[in-house]
Amino acid sequence: MVLRTNFIKAAAIGLAVACTSLFAKATDTPNQYQQNDWFAEFGGNTAMYVNPAGISEADQLEFSVAFFSSTGGEASQEYVSLTYPIDYKHTLGISLFEKGAPFEDGESYGEIAAQFGYAYRLFHLLSLGVNFDVLYINQFDKNYQLKVNADAGLSWNPLASSKYGYLLIGASIQNLLAPIVDEADDAYKIPTNLNLSLFYRGFNRLLEFKAEFSILDLIHDSKDGKGCDLEMSFSLTYYLFPHLGVRARYTKDGNPVLGATINFKDLSIFRYLALDLEMSHDDLWAKKNRGFVWAVKFTTRFGDTREEKVGEERYRRLIIQPENDYYAAKSLYLNRQFLDAAYAFGEIQTKYPTFRLVDQAAFYEAKSFENLRMHKAAREIYRDAIKRYPQSDQIAKYHFQLMNINYKEGKYKEAMAIYQTIAQKFGKSDAKADADYVAGQIKFEQGLYQESIDLHASIPPGNANYLYARYTMGIANSRMSKFDEAENCFRSITEQPVSNKSERDIQNAAKVKLGHLFFSGEKPDIAAAARMYGLVQKDSPVFDEAMLGIAWAFIKANKPDEAIKYAKWIINNLPESFLVSEAYLVMGYCNYIKKNYQDALEALNQAENRTEQPIVSVASRDSARQAYDAMQSLFDSVQVLALDFASQLPTPRVESKRNALRPTLDKASQAIEDYASFMQRAIQSDRFESNRKRILDDAGFPKPMPRPRFPFPNNSTPNLNLGELEDDL
Repeated sequence: MVLRTNFIKAAAIGLAVACTSLFAKATDTPNQYQQNDWFAEFGGNTAMYVNPAGISEADQLEFSVAFFSSTGGEASQEYVSLTYPIDYKHTLGISLFEKGAPFEDGESYGEIAAQFGYAYRLFHLLSLGVNFDVLYINQFDKNYQLKVNADAGLSWNPLASSKYGYLLIGASIQNLLAPIVDEADDAYKIPTNLNLSLFYRGFNRLLEFKAEFSILDLIHDSKDGKGCDLEMSFSLTYYLFPHLGVRARYTKDGNPVLGATINFKDLSIFRYLALDLEMSHDDLWAKKNRGFVWAVKFTTRFGDTREEKVGEERYRRLIIQPENDYYAAKSLYLNRQFLDAAYAFGEIQTKYPTFRLVDQAAFYEAKSFENLRMHKAAREIYRDAIKRYPQSDQIAKYHFQLMNINYKEGKYKEAMAIYQTIAQKFGKSDAKADADYVAGQIKFEQGLYQESIDLHASIPPGNANYLYARYTMGIANSRMSKFDEAENCFRSITEQPVSNKSERDIQNAAKVKLGHLFFSGEKPDIAAAARMYGLVQKDSPVFDEAMLGIAWAFIKANKPDEAIKYAKWIINNLPESFLVSEAYLVMGYCNYIKKNYQDALEALNQAENRTEQPIVSVASRDSARQAYDAMQSLFDSVQVLALDFASQLPTPRVESKRNALRPTLDKASQAIEDYASFMQRAIQSDRFESNRKRILDDAGFPKPMPRPRFPFPNNSTPNLNLGELEDDL
């Protein structure tokens, strides 16, 4: 009975709570029991019962299963452990133990224990680990107990990546709660122990050395023994080959052990596979009556390594997520949600300053503000981007956009100064062609037609500005009476494929200009002119001009009835067109030819009445300008706030401020848009001024004649000037 009682004490401490060994002498007391270093030692990735911080060294999901037994089966134990590294800092582990011992009378003693471990890497070289232990004890089906315990440990790795090898030093406190194990006639407290461990791998990974020192029963609270007993173990493994090693070890239980380890790497299923076999004799130093003992351990690793997980997360955080955010912002931009796009692109720059497309995010943020006519905010972003991204391939575009803003604001001198910078520093960039185009437009508006042509001529076919540059060149050549060159420019536009509405519109405008050249040339080709007018699509902004040209062509062909149809179509379908007055002029001439003098007089009077007064009056211009000036100061302050919000992350507080600003911004933006539309109409009205005298003269020409005569003496036609489209560029 004494033997049974002592064995129960030995078994009850349990491997799972990191305090017992089946290899202790039957007469030993609980304070001498220590962890089972047959299964694992410090330096292993699944041995939480040695030091819970040690599992932080696991690089990938690792599974280990082990079995110990004596030859006759008097003692045996099974062990299963799983370690899972979550990311660089966090590691989880779980171990399960089961052991039992049969007796001659048929009774048996058994334990099932589980450990739940967690390790945290405080920084690169130091880790902290804790265990939560649960022990279930079955004493001969008569006494069932459930005990909980806890361990804590530190692991220090000063030579993690050194040419001198790999060194790991650890310290742990076991059985912090020191639970009491009850027996039928006795009870004892599981002792609290201190473990100091060392593991070294070196000499090109050929040699591994392990040492452990344990001080048992630190608080001297066990009933047997004096406490603070010292136990130690040593292990040396030498690898004959990278996949095969031999081992010699001395355990804490006093057993010399011989063993071998074999491993395979990068198999089709497993990243790592290892098998350890160790043997000893339990009666070498003292009789334990168990004879030959052996242990076998199987370890495998699979799944992504910690580096791969961290790399994937870092890739997602630094590449995937910024990419997703960038293209989401780009989608907002393409859908013309410019304010939301500006905020989104600004967030990318703030949140991902090292993102590979951060310079493009700055470009599109500024473009978003620019499309909102918020030039002050856009200009600030472009200037800041030039300073922040001096090596960016977008830098020439930043300079060009600053030039373009100055052009839009009529600051031609400042725009041309930036053009000189682009020409000198970025002459081979894509932005150079854009800058040539804008500089050519500036020269055109300044009346320097040949300089404008020279700048536009450098833009090659296929460039996005090519069609628009050729159109301006055609207008400039026309104004210099170089009609053949103008025809070549307009014809080159009609022969190019187009890919969007803007290009179709400029192509339709070129067809109208070609029609005018054929109609008014030294050798008029009315049929060719009519064909060109007829090619203009109905949704084109110059469709009214094309219809008017066809009407004049029918007059030239002496078909007034056909001409009237086209003039009426303009009057009825495009009442806001600037060409309505000239459409009435056409109707007046047609009725004059048909000798319908009263109808002719009414149409000519309509032409005169619609021509005498300017479409956009001076008073309306003054009123619009005053309203714009009053709104401009508010708009400037709104731009400053919007720019500030774009550089902040979208926290609830920032989102609230953005939402509060939006109504004011929308109001100011709408006022700016309305003024821009008004000024566009005013420009068209100013352009109509050049036609005013001609239309008034032509409308008054037939009125005083006592007898009707053909309104075009000497087979000529009125001086057709049906409008220019350079403002639509």
